[in-house]
Order: sequence, then C-alpha cells, then structure tokens
Amino acid sequence: MLEVIATCLEDVKRIEKAGGNRIELISSYTEGGLTPSYAFIKKAVEAVQIPVHVMIRPHAKSFTYTEEEIEMMKEDIIVAQKLGAAGIVLGVLNEQNEVEEEKLADLLSVVDGINVTYHRAIDDTENPVEAMKVLKKFNKVTHVLTSGGQGNVVDNIPVLTEMQKESEGNIQLVAGSGVTKENVKQLLEETGIKQAHVGTAVREGKSCFSEIDLKLVQELVEIIK
Repeated sequence: MLEVIATCLEDVKRIEKAGGNRIELISSYTEGGLTPSYAFIKKAVEAVQIPVHVMIRPHAKSFTYTEEEIEMMKEDIIVAQKLGAAGIVLGVLNEQNEVEEEKLADLLSVVDGINVTYHRAIDDTENPVEAMKVLKKFNKVTHVLTSGGQGNVVDNIPVLTEMQKESEGNIQLVAGSGVTKENVKQLLEETGIKQAHVGTAVREGKSCFSEIDLKLVQELVEIIK
C-alpha cells in the first residue's frame, strides 16, 4: 500500500494514474501540510477512485491547539466527510508532547465511519511506543503515520518494529518521512509494516514544488507489492 502526498489537483490525478493506492491531501507542503480548501477536497474526491485522506491541521506552530482551534478542526472534519473523503489525518499533543487524550476524543466525536490517521505528531512524543498504547484506546483511530520518532527512518527500524507489535493489528501503521525506493523494501520487511507514505521521494528533483514523477510512483508500487 503506497500513500502519496498531493498538493494540487494535477498531483491527485497523476498519483492515481501511476498506481498509487491512497492520497494524503494537504496544502502548505513547506509547513508540513495544513488543511486543504473546501474546493480542493471536493474536486480531488470527484477526480479519482482511490481513497483520499484529508489533512486536518489549522496551523504549523505546534501540535497543541486551543479549544477554539479544536472546534475549527471539528468543522473541517465534518466538511471533509460531507465531501466524500475516505479519511482524515490529524494529531494533537499537550504541552508535555504527550497525546492529548481529551482533545483527541473531542475531535473524534464528529467522525462518522471514515478512516482516521494519527499523523507524525506521534514522532514528537518522548516514547512513540507508549503513545501507541494510548492511541489504541481510541477505536476510531485506524492508522498511525510515523517515522518511529525523530531522526532517520531507517535508524528507527527497531522502534517501528515495536510500534507495529504494539498495534496488535488494531491500528495500521504507515511508515513515512524519508521513505525512498532505496529503503522501502528493508523498512517494510524488517518492521512488518505494510504501508508506506511518500512526498518528495516521488517528485522531480525531490522538490515539493515539482510535479509527481509517474515512473517513481510506479517503481515504489512495484517494490511494495
């Protein structure tokens, strides 16, 4: 399973054309991905048959949010659902960089039957394996996008392996950040994770401002099969 980041409608179409399995829809790539617009979500969902997961992130300052921001995020979740998104992507931490359980529960209260990916906010926690234990309490969390903490994703293979074991099959892990065609096979085989997430790795010149390279997507899809 290969998930690819899309920042415009052309990305969305190219990802599906190249055989990508799922799209993570974002705006503001250089800020780590923020909530895309209503029109972008609508057109993206209409344009392709593969699942579209929508980023729900109001700003890039941190993963801690005020009550007002949580209410905004809930409205964005409702909009994404109405527009036909297959899932949403979110994460919320407290001031101690721990999973903020109360606010996460509040966000999940408006989720109705779609996938929920807890994103790489988990990599900012002190212990991602312990954070997985917390996320398992929330049955609406279906996926976790992670590089196993800070640093190089390949160096974090031992942590990713522990996270995969901790998931007990209840949450699907998605390996992301620094995943390339050179390391994806090793990553998935050694950790037991079945899904990979890529961004600049499948863009021309490895730049977030460049087009999706169909050949690079196809190569990754073939390796992961």
